[in-house]
Amino acid sequence: MRLNHRLSCALSLLVLFSAQAEKNRVPPAVENIIQHQFPVNRAELQRVTETLFTEYQQQKNVTSLMFYAYGTLKLAAQRAEENDMIGAAEYARAGFFWLDEAAERNETDARVRYLRARIDAFLPASAGRCVIALSDTQFILNSAQTFPQALRSKVKYMRYRALVSCGQEAHAHALLNQLKQESPRLTALALAPDATPDWDISEATQIVLPLAEGK
Repeated sequence: MRLNHRLSCALSLLVLFSAQAEKNRVPPAVENIIQHQFPVNRAELQRVTETLFTEYQQQKNVTSLMFYAYGTLKLAAQRAEENDMIGAAEYARAGFFWLDEAAERNETDARVRYLRARIDAFLPASAGRCVIALSDTQFILNSAQTFPQALRSKVKYMRYRALVSCGQEAHAHALLNQLKQESPRLTALALAPDATPDWDISEATQIVLPLAEGK
């Protein structure tokens, strides 16, 4: 997760207050990522990622499994940057397997589907994940779980990007026009076509932390 310094500080306070109110509810490895982000150093990233999986096995908190998948995909990206394509493919395969496993084990939870779509929607078309992102975003928009308007706008933007990747240009164009009318201040609308939006405080407080706390 890419979190700027201000957001990291805010999240640190949120986790602190949450821990005071509901002691030991947030899994420690997840809390560490929320506060400090994933490390860049490969050895440290490997260690943190493995810790997340161990944490999931012990506590069965879906956020630990999702973050484990995120960490594994980051390891894949590092291998790709080093031209270790075999290693990159192995990590990517494992990362997507666990990403899907987490979503399928919690398929009726729109927040978990959001966390999967948050990755898949912004991958290049060659990754072949746009159909999954379309399914997840449609589920979220139709879900009985109520998301605030700001988060729904983010979901629609993810859906727009997935439509583009899937080659559904007419539907993508129509949804983009709808977004510009409904949410003209949505920061993602100003991004380059291949850019990924930074995570923001609403995603942390309304998606990640409630899941981590088992709510």
